[in-house]
Amino acid sequence: MQLHQKVRFIREIKKFSQDYLANELGLNQSQYSRREKGEIPFIPNEIQKLSVLLETSISDLFGDKIAVSDTVLIHEKLIAQYELRIKEKDQLIEILKSQINISS
Repeated sequence: MQLHQKVRFIREIKKFSQDYLANELGLNQSQYSRREKGEIPFIPNEIQKLSVLLETSISDLFGDKIAVSDTVLIHEKLIAQYELRIKEKDQLIEILKSQINISS
């Protein structure tokens, strides 16, 4: 995955808009979009700022792996826990419904 693709991937995970990152980099949205599409390369200063904004290292942006901050991982774990609780709640509702039907 190339730099511009990684930046987009991490930006989407973090739910940042192109407009937000463009403003932080001192660009307008269309200038930022062209960089994220790979039409124009990010300059070193922009890469450094992006690493801070996206909470990842410059080496991770250029490396083979994609590393995002622990907050994203915690967020994903919380979502998984909530999904499990919803599933357990739905199962309990079905059990209670069947008990009501048996006693009626």
